[in-house]
Amino acid sequence: MDNTVIVRLMRHAPTKENLEKRYLGWTDAALADISKLSIVDKNVMKVYGSDLRRCRETAAHYFPNATFITDWRLRESNFGEFEGKTYEELKSDHRYCAWLDNPVLSPPPNGEGFAAFCQRVKDGFSALPRDEDDYYVVAHGGVIRALLVEFAPVEQPFWTYNVPHDKMFTLTFSRKAWEEGNRCMSLLEEPIMEKPTML
Repeated sequence: MDNTVIVRLMRHAPTKENLEKRYLGWTDAALADISKLSIVDKNVMKVYGSDLRRCRETAAHYFPNATFITDWRLRESNFGEFEGKTYEELKSDHRYCAWLDNPVLSPPPNGEGFAAFCQRVKDGFSALPRDEDDYYVVAHGGVIRALLVEFAPVEQPFWTYNVPHDKMFTLTFSRKAWEEGNRCMSLLEEPIMEKPTML
């Protein structure tokens, strides 16, 4: 067992709703275009992530030989009545404006509060087995932001992180920090790309 633990966080590939800039939380949408996805690593045997279809499909393409182990707690936030709608459709709704101004105090109607969402994600991440050295996680933009707030080397606000579909966030933990649920010692953001094969 190594003295360091590597966790790679990847957002699922885009859905039609993502491309239309719709709020997409618990709706079980498919990916928009799987033909553009490449294999990231054929040698990865285990991937963790959200149980929603867009994550399952992304993991299946990026890691074709891996078992995908899901946890519903790694789902995106539940946007309630804002689900499936765009900014243009919502901008005159006072409840939406209140949510944009203060998501902590004004959750979406029939949706999930910000603190509850962050705690759910932390619980799901903390439930990963602690005895591995290398983890791949395919999840959602909000989930990755919540994990970076909690585990990045330096604490930063949720919205300071940009989490595009084509980037991977690699967190390197000391074994002790990983086992105790503490912050990682380094964070690297890099493009998601096919791993070079060794000749």
